[in-house]
Amino acid sequence: MHQEIGSFQKKASTTNQIPPGMMKLIFLTIVVSFVSAEKVFNLSFCKLKKEDFFMKKQLHINLHEVTDLILRGNEFDSFLDCSTNLENLRTLDLSQNHLQRFFFLCKEEYNLQMLNVSHNKLEYIDDNALNDRIPRLKILDLSFNKLTIVNETMLQYLTILEYLSLSHNPIRDGIHESAFWNLRALKHLDLKNISAPYFSSGFFKTLTNLSTLDLSWNPIDTIPLLPISLQELDLSGTQVISLENFYLPQLQELKLNYMPNLTSLVLNDLENLTSLEMLSMIGCKRLIQLSLWPQLGIVLPRLQRLSIKECGLETLNNELHALVQRIPVIELENNPWRCDCKLEWINLLNSTRNLSRNIRCYAPERHHAKLLAEIPNYELQCEYDSSIFYPILWTCLSLLIVSLIIAMVLVFLKRPISQWSFKGRNGDTVTYKNVVESNNDLVRILAVSEAHERNEE
Repeated sequence: MHQEIGSFQKKASTTNQIPPGMMKLIFLTIVVSFVSAEKVFNLSFCKLKKEDFFMKKQLHINLHEVTDLILRGNEFDSFLDCSTNLENLRTLDLSQNHLQRFFFLCKEEYNLQMLNVSHNKLEYIDDNALNDRIPRLKILDLSFNKLTIVNETMLQYLTILEYLSLSHNPIRDGIHESAFWNLRALKHLDLKNISAPYFSSGFFKTLTNLSTLDLSWNPIDTIPLLPISLQELDLSGTQVISLENFYLPQLQELKLNYMPNLTSLVLNDLENLTSLEMLSMIGCKRLIQLSLWPQLGIVLPRLQRLSIKECGLETLNNELHALVQRIPVIELENNPWRCDCKLEWINLLNSTRNLSRNIRCYAPERHHAKLLAEIPNYELQCEYDSSIFYPILWTCLSLLIVSLIIAMVLVFLKRPISQWSFKGRNGDTVTYKNVVESNNDLVRILAVSEAHERNEE
């Protein structure tokens, strides 16, 4: 028994296709099978075609007693239950074949609990496949196929299903809004990399028992309305840039890895994640700012692990001091850290773990490739950023010059008009003092002046 379980787990891990959540369910299913019957039939990677199995192999075994039938890695292009006796079957693994269809038609009801048809060529699930003959199914893996649609009837009979994977199918917007509404017992839902541009707010409204949801590597830019029962959520590789109004009070693990548009994160946006224990932002190359605003309550009070490796962070502000001080595990490796006075507070942390040994300096040049812990505090000097300093300097000088010009003009204008003097042609100075003339007098004066000039000529 232990040998078979170990063999199954080893093959699952080598193919790297079964998430940890599903592995737990699979393991429990296999254990139950062994306890009740201890009958496993494994024909994995034997290059069998369906004819070889149905017409030759099964003649030498009693499938009536088999509880776990593993046909992984063969050349089946279809599977029909009428060709065999699966009365006591609980686990059926048809992954890594060439399946284009499968059916359960010839028995009123099966005890099947786990069905793995991943890594095949399924383009559509017929109504005679996942029908009312397999009502006890708890684990269904449809990942790595060619499915383009999930309609409202495809999963309607799987009312006690606990694990469903549709990952790595080109579904796009082919999921009908009510496709998951009958899956009220569902705990784990994997929708990774199905090219979905959005998820309607109605997709998950009946999934009140959902604890694990994977929406990673989809081109969504908005987080849909999610069940508040979630404990694990993966948004890695999405286009999401804002996490405001994020309310998941039972969430324990949040993955925001490799998000191309995430440039900054204000941790206050996660204040409603009061149960969060693990937060990862690995590989977010454009993430250059992580901040925390002062507020009355404690943000992320249960956080145990923070991973911000391989991002674009150059510094961490002292406002994060209290948060960093109380988190047991922090991963900071492979960021382009600028080791200057802004990181001095990390060296001074009163902590049993030496966090500064996780920070390898990228800049300035004199500290390049050094560990922050190796640099004395007096050498952590801040340099002015010339790209900002010089424009500010020139702006100040320009304002000063303009101010001086305006001041000179104002001083000049303050002198009374009555004291202005002008030189005439012969160097004589003519002074005008508050002379007020009528229009007639002005004409007479101009006429006399012109006559006098002609006489002189």
